[in-house]
Amino acid sequence: MTANIVKGDNVAKILDRALDAGQGLLRLTPTWVPRSFLHPGKRIKLHPDDYYSYGADRGGIDERWFASTTDAANEGRVWHEGQSFCSFEGQTFLLKDAVSEAGSRLIGQTMWDKYNRWPVYSKFFDNM
Repeated sequence: MTANIVKGDNVAKILDRALDAGQGLLRLTPTWVPRSFLHPGKRIKLHPDDYYSYGADRGGIDERWFASTTDAANEGRVWHEGQSFCSFEGQTFLLKDAVSEAGSRLIGQTMWDKYNRWPVYSKFFDNM
């Protein structure tokens, strides 16, 4: 997931193009989160080799997060764990950076004025 990542101040140009191409919608990549204290139920359609792709010590992937700008509170986490990425023309950028850049254009004036960020996300849990 770390190839072709656009970061920080460089997000504006690609974000504008992505929003225009998607008519205001962004394409988000899957966000998988492992938990060391739970066992995957294996119903979220990962390849069997991918459930422990972060290593057995990190635990199995048993959550998929949607539209997240929140870091997963996991010990030993990778830098982007829990964060949703936007994908456009072979490049990716954090949804968090997109919200910082576009503010109310992306999440609405009321939400932006109150929180100055995107404060919510959804999850699928797939535990045994």
